[in-house]
Amino acid sequence: MALITCPECGREISSRAHSCPHCGAANQPRVSAGYNTEIIPPTPTTAKPIKVKEPRTPAQRRKRRMAWIGSIIGVVLLAGLGWLLYHNHQLAAEEEASYNQLMDDFSIADAETFLLRYPDNKHAKEIKDNIALYQRYEQEWAKIVTSTNVDDFAMFRSKFPDSPFDQKAYDKIDSLDWTYAKRSDTEGALQKYLDLHPDGKYADMAREQKQFIIDSRPTDEERNAIARIINSYFAALTDNSKEALSDITTAAVFSKSCDFIDSHEGNGITSYTVTSPVTVEKKPTDSGPTYNASCTVNRIGTDIDGNVTSKTFSVRTSLNTQMQLSAVNMKGQE
Repeated sequence: MALITCPECGREISSRAHSCPHCGAANQPRVSAGYNTEIIPPTPTTAKPIKVKEPRTPAQRRKRRMAWIGSIIGVVLLAGLGWLLYHNHQLAAEEEASYNQLMDDFSIADAETFLLRYPDNKHAKEIKDNIALYQRYEQEWAKIVTSTNVDDFAMFRSKFPDSPFDQKAYDKIDSLDWTYAKRSDTEGALQKYLDLHPDGKYADMAREQKQFIIDSRPTDEERNAIARIINSYFAALTDNSKEALSDITTAAVFSKSCDFIDSHEGNGITSYTVTSPVTVEKKPTDSGPTYNASCTVNRIGTDIDGNVTSKTFSVRTSLNTQMQLSAVNMKGQE
């Protein structure tokens, strides 16, 4: 095989090719010298001609370059517009969130800051109206904040039910009602507080104090038992009976009472009589109740010469959880 030049496009092709693979022109291969020089007719071909790409002119290149630049600018503008729309959306969402937060926990200072930050906000008028309203709340609250009259705070709550001071006004009412109940320290006063404030700040303390008062109320059985003990004590002193004292007194009171009997023995006859009802106070403790009891006692003495004297004493006693006299104090009345 030899290479020949295509008579049409001038490119080198095989001598055996029936047509130029570059331009499609028919080829007439020949036999070299010394061989049969018969011309072989070309075989028909259906090869498509190859189009040769012509180089672009400067004007075409300039036009193409401008098209690329225009496309790039368009993309940049679209991206910028998209970012701007997204940014504005984010700012609007942030503004609305700030507004919602302000209204959830409104304060004048926060509202003024919001208006400075968003002067053209669509809620500006509403916020300004709220500022004026809250300023009035503050003025009215300042007038009563140091008051000790429950009615002042009740009237404020009735007049301004949506004010930020409503809870403070309720707390003041709660506190003042508790102060009165605690100062009275009666079952009725404590129950009244609980009726007004069943879930109040001091409700648990009120219930405990009320129960303490109930537990501190001696029963009729306890009163009668303590009255018998006190009468028995003074009867034992009258009879100079140490044995009668042993079961109703503690060791300390028994010892002092025996000394008292011994010191008056031989000085005449002395009798003691309880002359008033015995009042009893009950004190609950972890180990059981203790008691304080008081009464008046009249002492009549007759000396060895037959002279009679009389004196009245105020008597206060204490009894332990076993209802034994643990203290006896007598104070003469003038």
